[in-house]
Amino acid sequence: MRVQLVDVTKKFGGFIAVDNLNMTIEDGEFVALLGPSGCGKTTTLLILAGIYRPSSGHVIFDNRIVNDVLPKDRNLGMCFQSYALYPHMTVFENIAFPLKLRKIPRGEIVKKVRRAAEVVEIQHLLDRKPAQLSGGQQQRVSLARALVKEPGLMLLDEPLSNLDARLRITMRAEIKRLQKNLGITMVFVTHDQTEAMSMADRIAIMDQGRLQDYSTPEELYNRPKNLFIANFIGNPPMNFVNVTCVQEGGSMHLRGPGINLELPDYLVERIGRRIRTQDVVLGVRPEDITLSGRAENCIQGEIYLTEPLGRDMLVDVRFGNERFKVLAPQKFRGQIGEPVNMYLKLDKIHLFDKKDGFNLLY
Repeated sequence: MRVQLVDVTKKFGGFIAVDNLNMTIEDGEFVALLGPSGCGKTTTLLILAGIYRPSSGHVIFDNRIVNDVLPKDRNLGMCFQSYALYPHMTVFENIAFPLKLRKIPRGEIVKKVRRAAEVVEIQHLLDRKPAQLSGGQQQRVSLARALVKEPGLMLLDEPLSNLDARLRITMRAEIKRLQKNLGITMVFVTHDQTEAMSMADRIAIMDQGRLQDYSTPEELYNRPKNLFIANFIGNPPMNFVNVTCVQEGGSMHLRGPGINLELPDYLVERIGRRIRTQDVVLGVRPEDITLSGRAENCIQGEIYLTEPLGRDMLVDVRFGNERFKVLAPQKFRGQIGEPVNMYLKLDKIHLFDKKDGFNLLY
């Protein structure tokens, strides 16, 4: 199913929950709606489900406007954070419930339930009650119940948030495999950027009801359009510091507390006419900084803290009143208080306009 949201706005009284949202989800695509609490992602999902009607704009399924179509007639399946299983019913009965509402013959129900259970690998649990299942098994029952209707669109509202960390990783892979194997269009709501980055073909990142960007995980990570996206995407998060762009001797320098970096010509050309003020925000990811012995065009600081992460060492470096986090090799053995030089990979830095947050190097 191909899904389009055209100029969709949703208001609750004077509060705008979703503001003029435009996006297209292609048939068979896995899209994540990502953002902090209150950004409008769940409201958007409920608009797709037909539970909320948009205040303005159109919801289009396969070239058909469905604003006034009831949820039961939209050919979709939903999987909730709470799983919403009936405790008095067996797994079989829970999965079969939406088919019984459609008055499908008993023989057909049995075939469909067994097929859905096999897809999520719970065919051996059909006689159990939800209370006899683990969290991961209950999640699979919820998925099977949504899949048994053979929907054209699958909607998932933070379905992994109740699982422990290890099981979340397992279920991320299972849901992604399931979606690819079945070719179902899937929309997944989450506030966890790791889930969105690892599962989705494209991510719609939202803030205060507005779509900030709609792109691939790689694009959002490597080329964040604005300061909000750069700050929200990435773990450990991007480092930021306020700097001033200064022209000196035919070259451009970034100046700040303990900072004096000369920008290469190709970056100056990319900034070009986009820069409207001298004051900008410098952003650089922890993996794009090396702790180098070189002294030119670097930032001098001292080690504030080291955090072993197993594969890497996260080093907190203080310079002036600022601190940067640096991902160093596991073998790094610097001591707290020891002076270090931070060499920034200048082809990986980002410069943001302080007023509107736009990435000048986008």
